[in-house]
Amino acid sequence: MSPKRPSRLASVARWLGAPGSERLSGAVAVLSPHLDDGVFSLGASIAAASDASVVMLTVLAGDPESELPAGEWDSRAGFRRAGQATRARRQEDARACEEVGARPEWLPYPDHQYPRPDDDGIWEDIERALGQAETVLVPAFPLMHEDHRWLLGLVEGHGLPGRRVGHYVEQPYAAAWESRRPGEEWAPLAAALPHRMRKLRACRRYVTQLPLLERQSSPVLLRMLRYEAARGGELVRWP
Repeated sequence: MSPKRPSRLASVARWLGAPGSERLSGAVAVLSPHLDDGVFSLGASIAAASDASVVMLTVLAGDPESELPAGEWDSRAGFRRAGQATRARRQEDARACEEVGARPEWLPYPDHQYPRPDDDGIWEDIERALGQAETVLVPAFPLMHEDHRWLLGLVEGHGLPGRRVGHYVEQPYAAAWESRRPGEEWAPLAAALPHRMRKLRACRRYVTQLPLLERQSSPVLLRMLRYEAARGGELVRWP
């Protein structure tokens, strides 16, 4: 038998719900750059967190009243105005968060497609929105998108004293487009097959975004499922 086989079997067993992984608990906030990143990356772990209260805090959720012409990404999704894209995507995110049991919070800041105000004001709103969160999860691998790098840098630059800060592997970036593998310091969070299915249903709520993510021959959600099954689930690390 190949020496890698037991490890892979153990990972799949853990992905299906075998004990041995940490479960989210207490007051948790997931910092999501855009209106989908948090659910794509941690939806199953959130669904499994029966002893946790989870806020999905999207920092770059856009201004629903904006009359700016749609940026390149939003135009590809069929929108003509930035505010139109924001309203539609917030509705998708609300449905997805409901599916996994998170409470959505949206800050009215634009993503990289549009001019963005000063970081200090954004940080003040982030700290205010975090409220009583004891644990905060932040995107940290593979950081292919400039908005993800910006958000991690904002957190690291200001710090969150008194809170437990964790990093999460970003999906679908890690599964679909990144050749590097996360190191051994990353570990899966606890979830079982029913929670994986809730995540899958939640991801399908992002109907304006999924067609734009299909860059490979196999469906992007299938690539995510395979990636996480091979590693035992959705990966985090605690710096």
